Amino acid sequence: MQPTSESPYNQNPKNRGLLVGLAAAAIAIVAVLAFVTGRDASTNVSAGSSTGGSTGSIYDFPLARPDGTTTTLAQYQGRPMVVNYFAAWCPPCRRELPDFEAVHRAIGDEVAIVGVSRDNTTSAWLSLVDSVGLTYDTFFEGSVVGSFEFVNGLAMPTTVFINADGEIQRTFSGALDEASLTALINETLLSTETEG
Repeated sequence: MQPTSESPYNQNPKNRGLLVGLAAAAIAIVAVLAFVTGRDASTNVSAGSSTGGSTGSIYDFPLARPDGTTTTLAQYQGRPMVVNYFAAWCPPCRRELPDFEAVHRAIGDEVAIVGVSRDNTTSAWLSLVDSVGLTYDTFFEGSVVGSFEFVNGLAMPTTVFINADGEIQRTFSGALDEASLTALINETLLSTETEG
């Protein structure tokens, strides 16, 4: 009889099935926690300093306009802003965009709603914006290291709430519907504007 280096767990098909089942369950739990339930991390830090150790400001990162020219978010300094990171390849992103448009139409210029595409191509970004009929400003960042990492974005979509003083009030990873987005804007941006 030759010695074997196989684990006793691998010799019993019942044990092997149990291990595979446990591994699959662990992967499913991680996926659910990361993408379905969303991550709500109240940060309340300056948009000029990240919690991730990056230096600079969210207002400094280059973004492409639909016409191909480059801009930054500096044009929104001094007013409350919601920055939504999205991509055409992300089903929850596509699902929430009409709700962001509805909130934009309802609040007008009181709060800037800004979309930042993390798509791989500008054509995917522009096609999605056109098909949904977005009227608020959207820009292209692509998959480069940029403002998404600066705000510690973990999953798509990610939405960042920044007050008029440039302080990040909340970062939320996961899809938002119209009611949830409106409530978060009222809670994190508009209530602080009337108090100050």
